[in-house]
Amino acid sequence: MNINVQEKKKFLNWLVSTVSFSRREVSWVLNYLANHEAILTNVHIVEGAMQTDRGLSVRSTEIGGEPFVLTIQNQTFYDIDQIFHEIRMNWKQPLYLECIFPNPWEKPLYLAVLEDNPFERWNDHVDEEVQKNVTEYLDKEAMQLKIEKLYRQIDLALENGDRDAFLELSDEVNRFKLDQKEKSH
Repeated sequence: MNINVQEKKKFLNWLVSTVSFSRREVSWVLNYLANHEAILTNVHIVEGAMQTDRGLSVRSTEIGGEPFVLTIQNQTFYDIDQIFHEIRMNWKQPLYLECIFPNPWEKPLYLAVLEDNPFERWNDHVDEEVQKNVTEYLDKEAMQLKIEKLYRQIDLALENGDRDAFLELSDEVNRFKLDQKEKSH
């Protein structure tokens, strides 16, 4: 997915002005990224950045833990100067940025720039109960769409005076509804 650089810039500016970090250098580096579009083009905002080949994780004060960590090929760096130098020198390489702060899924600016992590897909970690609920919901929605389509076809059959099509389509709707009732019990 290719996220607009302006959207990333807007998010990073919001993050710096809204979220507090235990080290001010975190804000400096985020501002640096926001102000350099050539670098920002290669920045991908993901979850699980530490699982990538080149991942940078920033944590807000409220979350706790190490505020600024860079991982390159399973090697971890904590020194801000070293991290900044690495970002500046290797700006053409993809950088996977993880921003850890309270309630990120409630922030539209964050959701607008969040990408699927190619090294750790989010849906590989969805528990079975959630998968079951989603599948059931999608099945219900698909069935509802089929029934609505049949109703439109029934209306058309009535408008055209096609008694046979009307009866056949009505039977089909009734079968679908019966199937739905049986599945819900």
